[in-house]
Amino acid sequence: MPDEIDDTGPLKEENAAAQNDAQQPSPPPSSPQPIDMEVHHHPHAEKKGLKEYFLEFLMIFLAVTMGFFAESLREHLGNNEKEDQYIHSFYNDLSQDEVQLSKLANIIMLQQLRPADSLPALFRAADIRKPANGIYFFMRSIIRQQGIKAYITDRTIEQVKNAGEMRLITNNQVSDSLIDYYKQVDFIDYLQGVLLQYKTKLNEDFPLILRADDYDKAIDKYDNITNPSQNLFLGSVDPVALNKIQISISEIRALSVTIRNRVGHLQLRAGNIKKLLTDKYHVAEQ
Repeated sequence: MPDEIDDTGPLKEENAAAQNDAQQPSPPPSSPQPIDMEVHHHPHAEKKGLKEYFLEFLMIFLAVTMGFFAESLREHLGNNEKEDQYIHSFYNDLSQDEVQLSKLANIIMLQQLRPADSLPALFRAADIRKPANGIYFFMRSIIRQQGIKAYITDRTIEQVKNAGEMRLITNNQVSDSLIDYYKQVDFIDYLQGVLLQYKTKLNEDFPLILRADDYDKAIDKYDNITNPSQNLFLGSVDPVALNKIQISISEIRALSVTIRNRVGHLQLRAGNIKKLLTDKYHVAEQ
């Protein structure tokens, strides 16, 4: 029998080679390569000495101090400029007051004092059958009133008060004089308020002796008091009514004299303050 061919030889050789490979030790795993990291080295800071710290402090202190003085100087110059403006404005206001207060004093004389001096004699001769034009004219006049605030130029004092800057008037004599001046204005205004109450009381008693239709004739369409060409007559000459009216007129006269004197004094005060402003601040009329 012919020899059989053994075809398992190559297979055995492959298995033997695989076993040999399995028995061979595995090569060690490769270790990771170190990463080259860049390290920054900061230079060593040199410590400051006491002298350097002191110089830095001194420079900061001088900078702050100079800034403070510069701001103070700027504010001081600004305040001086404002003070100068206020002083000139006060001077001009007082100049206008001098003129207007003189007018007010004359008005008080014509509207209050002259009627108050004339009416008592007219009442003594009063008769319902005789014309009484003079009584109507003076009764119309005496109850009128011109308030002092309308004759005072207060633009500067109001501006100073609203801004709270009276402190900018550095001369105490000047500031005290101005404050007192405007206090006197307020007091006269108060007295005129009392006077107005007297006049209201008198006006309420007019119907006791006056006739309404004739009373209307003593004034024109422009609200000016007038002495009409036609005769005007009283409605009554009752002694009690006339006495009551004369008492009210006497009160009006007395207070009007006080007010007129104070207005005259205030006018002189305005002139004196102007002289003070000229002396202290060298102000001249503009």
